[in-house]
Amino acid sequence: MFRLSFLSVLTFVAAALATPSLLLEVSGPSNVYGVDSFNITTTVKNAGDEVVRLLNHPRGPLSDLPTDMFTITNRHGLSPDFVGITVKYSPSAAFASKDYHAYTVLNPGESISVQHDISDAYDFSTSGPGQYVVMMKNFNTFYYAADGKISALVGGSGHAFHTVNIAGNARSYKDRAHKHIGGFCEAWQERAIDAAIPLAEKYVTHAIESLAKNGPKGTEYKRWFGHALHGDRHTSVSGHFHTLAANNFSEYTYACNAHFCANRPGLFGYVYPNKFGTVHLCGQFFDAEVGGHNSRASTIIHEALHFAKNGAVDEHAHGEGLGRELARSHPHLAAANADNYEYFAVAAFGDGPEGDASVLLTQVHFGKHILDL
Repeated sequence: MFRLSFLSVLTFVAAALATPSLLLEVSGPSNVYGVDSFNITTTVKNAGDEVVRLLNHPRGPLSDLPTDMFTITNRHGLSPDFVGITVKYSPSAAFASKDYHAYTVLNPGESISVQHDISDAYDFSTSGPGQYVVMMKNFNTFYYAADGKISALVGGSGHAFHTVNIAGNARSYKDRAHKHIGGFCEAWQERAIDAAIPLAEKYVTHAIESLAKNGPKGTEYKRWFGHALHGDRHTSVSGHFHTLAANNFSEYTYACNAHFCANRPGLFGYVYPNKFGTVHLCGQFFDAEVGGHNSRASTIIHEALHFAKNGAVDEHAHGEGLGRELARSHPHLAAANADNYEYFAVAAFGDGPEGDASVLLTQVHFGKHILDL
């Protein structure tokens, strides 16, 4: 039971046969004085009759990382500025790790709640105090493991939301300097980074050449960005790669074993979009091959795309399977998804897998909003 000072709305995200039934709730205080005390709680309940294993992916409700997982809007249509992290995460790498930190296991009827410090990820200085509606981002996704494979359940319309009144100071005064500092890179890690940089640059060059030669009708373009119904999408994709080509990846600052890396299987690295040139790298990066999908070289491209200076390409979906599904069903989102650029660049170089690995997303369920309490 929630106290009266808390408001909540439930959204039912479900449900084809053999698909998990999940209840998602967004809750928090009705009134907040000062954004430093603004916390939102997401609660996920297994409403089905079977045990479910959910991946703790960074942009989902089971993660406490300061990622851009919420849409927050006041009555004037203004939103706070995002100041958190954007990440490179691979569901297949998390799955393959066999690390229990990769999952949340829920028995039938069981639920789990995660608290999110909103001021870690959002700056209200511009939008100011007032009443806000907080909801999960569109296309929020649950990745779950079943039968030795990963599938994805994507939330439909009518997401869970919470309404809050913010009074007092809209500027955060918490000391977060320690969260921006990466660990010291050892000599072997520096060599691993240095080995990947030339290949990352080749990926970008070949991506530009492929886009120029084959245009929007190329096989790999259609695979990762959808069919060529809109020429401006091809122009946008090409523009992002040309912007990357002007970067010197060797001049980036690479911070190893960074603050948010611990116990995060599948997390290769992350950046603060407005802190151009600093890439925080995790152990998963150094465990990866130098080239190919979800590699050291492709991670450098992925993280570079997240920088505001390079266009602030977003992260709507993670992994090859859902990336291809974006291209098929939501091509406008595929053209704004860093994974799709990463995989296209690898394919343009001819360095992608010959076939789908057994641990890639094998099924995508688009959940329909069927109940709103």
